Amino acid sequence: MELWAGIKDRKPIGSDLFSKPDPWYRYFRLRFFLDFARRLGLAMGPFVNPVVAILSYHKVGAPPPEGWTTWNYTPIAEFESQIDWFVNKGWTFLSASAFVEGLQNTPLLPRRGVMVTFDDAYASLESSALPALAARDVPGVVFVPTGLAGQRNTFDEGIEPAEAIADWEQLRNWQAAGCSIQSHGASHRSFEDLENDTLRQELIHSREAIEQHLGRPACLLAYPYGHPGNVAQRTAAWAEEAGYAAAFAYGGGAVDFGTSLERYHLPRLAMGPSVDPGDLLKGL
Repeated sequence: MELWAGIKDRKPIGSDLFSKPDPWYRYFRLRFFLDFARRLGLAMGPFVNPVVAILSYHKVGAPPPEGWTTWNYTPIAEFESQIDWFVNKGWTFLSASAFVEGLQNTPLLPRRGVMVTFDDAYASLESSALPALAARDVPGVVFVPTGLAGQRNTFDEGIEPAEAIADWEQLRNWQAAGCSIQSHGASHRSFEDLENDTLRQELIHSREAIEQHLGRPACLLAYPYGHPGNVAQRTAAWAEEAGYAAAFAYGGGAVDFGTSLERYHLPRLAMGPSVDPGDLLKGL
């Protein structure tokens, strides 16, 4: 009975926080409760759903001397300005592995995350975009059409200037420097144009080629031209079966982890000259 009486008469924790006259006592008690609340918030995950902006670039820098300028060429100064916008606004840059971990466990994601990706694995990235990212300690993700490594962009001949695609030695060096190499299919043919068996082989062979040459399998897939094929749900099932954790298309805004995600049809933001991230991500 004495024990119960002691419990019954005990004041609630924190009830004397502002009752003591000593201001230093109040200050340290308040610090204690604020720190406790912060730790509790980290344990339970953010109260606001995370969003991740996935940026999609192709080429950074000037076209080759015999080429011409297209929208897919982002000048280096503009590229750096776009990346710096996220730095200055306090966004957290994500690696491919951090993004995949966040897909599996959302509380691991920051409130506002950004992932910088490049399609087609152009060799010119080595002297343009990648040094700019390294100078800012920003991870990059490069999607390579594995069957064209070390060749040229014959898939858009006449539409875009001829550009060399990185070979496997370059890709190994990029990976060793912290850049993640992921799948862009094998042949860069649109999945809409492929028969079912051919599409499945594209998914499997591309992932296997990356594992064979780089020592680790791809976990992410970017659809060539942003198209998942004629039946998106079927392609998604095959991509999951092949071992991919997620796949990217185009269109839409940032990935909102407070909504029901289509993991194999995630949006990316098309980045190019004069694109203002502030306009694309208003309100975030």
